[in-house]
Amino acid sequence: MQIKIYTADVRELDDPELFRCIYSVVSYDRKAKTDRMVFNKDKKLSLGAGALLEYVLASHGVTDLTFTTEHNKKPRLANENDIRFNISHSGTKVICAVSDNDIGCDVERITDIDMEIAKRFFFAEEYEALMKCADRAERNDLFFRYWTLKESFMKATGLGFGLALDDFCILLDKNDISVRHTLDSRKYFFREFFLNDGYRYAVCSADKTDIPEKMKICSFKSLFHIDNGFCS
Repeated sequence: MQIKIYTADVRELDDPELFRCIYSVVSYDRKAKTDRMVFNKDKKLSLGAGALLEYVLASHGVTDLTFTTEHNKKPRLANENDIRFNISHSGTKVICAVSDNDIGCDVERITDIDMEIAKRFFFAEEYEALMKCADRAERNDLFFRYWTLKESFMKATGLGFGLALDDFCILLDKNDISVRHTLDSRKYFFREFFLNDGYRYAVCSADKTDIPEKMKICSFKSLFHIDNGFCS
């Protein structure tokens, strides 16, 4: 199974009729997660991420959306052993990755960040690279580049934040991204995506090299065939 990456912008869901339509077609569990969100922005992110995931899984023939969790609380399909997935959201963006092997993805909105976070939590070499940046804008961008790559790796390993950020080091080369770690003997492969939209996107795959060079940019209206407020 080829790795596939999808992204969407939940600002579409500012339209109350579109929100209602998408809400009406997602699973009961996703409705419940969305309902638990207090703020509207979080409701849109929850609904958008879940809807994108459910569409992607359906497009791969998954009809049973029964989820369970692994020991580290990472969600997986209860009755599908050959499909792995991961989702992430930040700001107004959601991303979903699917594969037949362990995979992790992350999206982060680039903001002004306190570098004490990197000093405290990042690997020493990563922090040193940040301090060599020419200006604050470059440093903020590199911080979120490291962050998305690190989180995608943590999720691909299955450990998530059970793995400390300074337990491994992301190595950035002009033509390659790799990771130095002592977790296991598996090889991990990375891909970054650049949309010039103020966000950083990254995907990490365990043992598989076929991460596509581009993400599929999705519209909720198109995915769910919604026209004039009616769901088809």
